[in-house]
Amino acid sequence: GGVFYFLEHVAAESSTWIYFWQQILHPSWYLLFDGCHLTRESWKALERAGFSELKLQHFWAPLSWELVRPHICGY
Repeated sequence: GGVFYFLEHVAAESSTWIYFWQQILHPSWYLLFDGCHLTRESWKALERAGFSELKLQHFWAPLSWELVRPHICGY
């Protein structure tokens, strides 16, 4: 009967320059930021998880680093 809330930065759309740079910088980013994944598409895992209900929204967070602006949130 619980609820799982989430907010996470994710990979940009694959046809964008931000995605290109996420791919290039990912190996270094992973080492520098304690295992953080620039290229993770978390929404796909959430959609496959089999939750009884999933409300998911993609948005661009108002952050200064372009690489981590793509986000998802929901419950």
